[in-house]
Parts: sequence; C-alpha cells; structure tokens
Amino acid sequence: MSEFRQFLSEPWFAILTMILAAAILLFIVIPVFAVFFKSFGIGSGGFTFEYYKEFFARSYYLNSLLNSLGAAIISTIVVVLLSVSISLYVTRSTSFLSKFYRGAALLPLVAPPFIFSLSLIILLGRNGVVTSLLNDAFGLEFSIYGFWGVVLAQILGYFPIGYMLVESTMRNMSPSLENASRDLGANQSKTLRKITLPLSQSGITKAGLLVFVMALADFSNPLIIGGGETFIAAEAYLLVVGQQNLEQAAVLGVFLIIPSLIVFIFQTYVMKDSGLETISGESGASNAPLTKRVKSVVMTINTLFVSFIVLMFIMVVLGAFVKIIGIDNSFTLEHFQSRNGWDSLYTSIIVSFLAAILAATIGMLQGYLFARKPIPGKKALEFLTLFGLAVPGTVMGIGYVLIFNGSPFFLTGTVLLIVLNMTFRKIGVGLEASISKMHQIDSSMEEASNDLGAGPYRTFGKVVVPLLSPAFIAGFVYTFMTAMVSISSVIFLIAPGTNLAAVHILNLAEQAQIGMASAMSFVLIVIVLSCMGLLKYIEKKTGVSI
Repeated sequence: MSEFRQFLSEPWFAILTMILAAAILLFIVIPVFAVFFKSFGIGSGGFTFEYYKEFFARSYYLNSLLNSLGAAIISTIVVVLLSVSISLYVTRSTSFLSKFYRGAALLPLVAPPFIFSLSLIILLGRNGVVTSLLNDAFGLEFSIYGFWGVVLAQILGYFPIGYMLVESTMRNMSPSLENASRDLGANQSKTLRKITLPLSQSGITKAGLLVFVMALADFSNPLIIGGGETFIAAEAYLLVVGQQNLEQAAVLGVFLIIPSLIVFIFQTYVMKDSGLETISGESGASNAPLTKRVKSVVMTINTLFVSFIVLMFIMVVLGAFVKIIGIDNSFTLEHFQSRNGWDSLYTSIIVSFLAAILAATIGMLQGYLFARKPIPGKKALEFLTLFGLAVPGTVMGIGYVLIFNGSPFFLTGTVLLIVLNMTFRKIGVGLEASISKMHQIDSSMEEASNDLGAGPYRTFGKVVVPLLSPAFIAGFVYTFMTAMVSISSVIFLIAPGTNLAAVHILNLAEQAQIGMASAMSFVLIVIVLSCMGLLKYIEKKTGVSI
C-alpha cells in the first residue's frame, strides 16, 4: 500500500503511467487475445472448436504447418552453423577481411525480408541469369521456386539476427579458459568443441530460438518464391485478404503465437544472465588466433557465404538499372519512373518518421518511469511492452483488423493505425535503451535538482530528458530503419492511398515486375543503409547500444 501511495504522490507521472499502460493493453495485448478468441469463434456466434477441427482435418493446412516447421528448422540449423563459423574468425582477427565479413554479414538488415527471394528469382528463376546459362550450355531446366527456395531466402534474410547474437557472445567471452586448455595440450579443434562452443551456448541457443520463430512466421518469402507450396503465415494472410475467413486465419495465427510466446518467456526469464561467457570482462579480441587448419575451413565457408550475400545485392542493383536482366542488359532508368513507387516511398518515410518519434518518446518515458518510479506491476508492464517485439507480424496484423475494424475504434485503412502498429511493435527497443541509459545516470543529479526546488517534473524536463537524448535518438533511428522495411503486420492495414514501399515492392515481385521491384528495393536499401550508418555512429559516440 505504501508503494501505491508513493506512486500517487506524483500525480502527473501516475496519470502518464496509467495512460501508457492502457495504450500497451490496447495496441499489444488485446490484439493478441482477439486472435486467440476469434480462433474459437468468440464474437462470431459463440464458442466452438470447429475451426481447429477443420485445421486438423484438412491436409492442406497440416502441410502448411509442416512446411513452415521444416523450413524453420533447416534455416535455423544452417544459420547457427554459419554464424558460428563467421563469428570464430571475426572475433579472432582484426584484419580487413574480418571487417568485410562482419559488414557483409549485417548487410541483409538494410533490406526488406523478402529481398533475397527477388534476387534468387533474378539469378535462379525460370528465366534467371544462371538458369538460362545452364539451359543454353547443358540443356538443364532448373527453378528455385518451391520449398528449398524459401529455405535459402530465409537463411540469407535471417542470418544477421543469429550472427549478431553469436558474435556478441564470443566477443565478450573470457579468453583465459581457452588459453588454459591450450596450455594443457589440447589442440584448437578440441578447445573449440570442449570450451569455446559450450561457453557460447547461451548466445547460440538464443540465436537458434529467435531465428526459428522468425522463419516460422515468415510469409513474404513463401508468397514470392514458394511456387505453390503452402506455408502457415502465408496461408493466414491469404485467408484474410482473399477469403475474409478471419476465424480460420486466427487458428493459423495461434500456431504462430504459441512458439513465439514460449521462446520469449524462455529468453526473458530462463536464459537471462545465464551466460557463462560473462566470467570475465576481457575482450574477445585477445583470444588466440585460429590455427592454419581451422582458419582454412572457416574462411572457405565464410568467403563462399559472404560472396553469395554480396551477389544477391548485386543482382538487385543490376536489376534496377538494366531493362530486363539476363535478356536485355542495356542501361535504363525507366524502372525508377513509377509514380506509384515514389508515392509509396513518400508515404513510408512519413509513416516511419511519425512511428519513430512516437516509439522513441514512449520508450524514453517508460525507461525513466520504470527505472526511477515505484510503479505497481512494473515487471508485468515491462514484460508486455517487450512482448510486442516477439509477436509475429501476421498475428498482430490479424489482431488489428479484428479490433480496429468496427466500433468503437474504426481505424482500419487509416495512416494513423499503421503508425500506431509500427510504434507499439517497436517501443520495446526504446524502452531497453532508456533503461540502460538510466542505469548509467547517478540519481544524485536528480536529487540535487529536487533539493534546489526544481520539483520532479521540472527535474525530468531539465535534467533527465537531456541525459536521455542519446537513447531517444538511437530508438528513433532504429524504429525508422526497421519501420521502412516492415511488412508482415502493416500489409493487413493498408488501403488505397496508403500503400507503403515494402508492400509495393512485394506486390511488384508477385506480379513478376522484377525491374521496378529492384529499383524501389535499391532506393529503400540506400535509405535504410544510411540509417544504419547513423545508428552505428550514435552507438560509438554515446555508448548506447541497440
């Protein structure tokens, strides 16, 4: 009770906290529950298991689940193995090649998640560059469309997520145990198996879980390169936009949200602060360099994979500046002359800017309140805020359609709803950045301001806000960058006149307008790459890591 009284002692902060809590419930929690309830027919005439019976009775839906699980498992295994290989070299070398590997490994972050499907079609599609060469030279007919095309696109697209977690773990690992193993006579291969990989277990596990959930919830790659194979997230999307079957789409959404919730809880509570690599604060750069044998193996793997990533981006650039790549390679700028494309890009910039402002502001406010104020239920509220990052976009999109397509919140098709969707899916990033920054700020500065008569509100405006500005800027840039390439949830919410660049590119790719899709992708990549450069500069100058 004393905590509650203390909470109410500053009424404006208390009111602000309650408003934020209500917003989190409305824009994160309620949409997820709406999908769950809709899967049982609640709101459509009563409680029923009929939609789940239909799911298990029809092989079509079961195959979509099996395909999604199979693709996610294979993608996860390959991504983890590649992440370990590149991380081993990058954390044990300061050469130019190691910096190139790291930069190329992060390159997919600047593109929409389906960009590699587009590149693979240019390279290995039915009329692709390599396909045509093989057909002309050997009479071989080959196509990347289908299950394995989706797997390859997912490996390329989600690799940076796994790599960042594994590389961070290995870089922060204490070199003393590895050195002790070597001193005791173990060769490097044995040291890697017995010491390095076990110490990296937490990062590798987190990477595997996160990549698995993201690959399972992928819907854009199956739409473009699936070649008729069914995948659960893509089917949920088609059920909504094609058949208006929200109940059956909600059932598929439940099968997406359950693994995401399990993984989120596991990472948040079970694996939190459990990594053995934190034994020492020494930098991973002091680890013993790789032996010639191990180095040759990892460099072969790394060079082949990184070269393939770079080749995928080259295909997009070439596709943007030639008439028909592989058929008519004459230079042209006509693909950049689409009025609809530039309009969608303009809309994306405006929407992403507004979402970034909101997300960074809310994240900063929450970070301060959670770090300094005695808020009842603080842990639960923080959990729900961060959970917005874990909810698959398809599920959130369906949930928004269910909640905001009628009274009292009829917002479907408006720019406002798209902005709110992007905002509350990303506020967890600003929250974490602000909490991290607040832990670096000595509370004595605020106490001194209060002692001088400033009061809590003026202290917040004059002392705390300037100190949190690096976290605000970092949260803003990150949200803007990710919102520009976001597609999985906003595609449910667009209406005529509110099309977004990523959605427009997806539609062009589905219609086989490869040149125009490549051109808009190129422009989007340049914008997001600039944001990533700015974000890295902010991290370097302020120490606020996102």
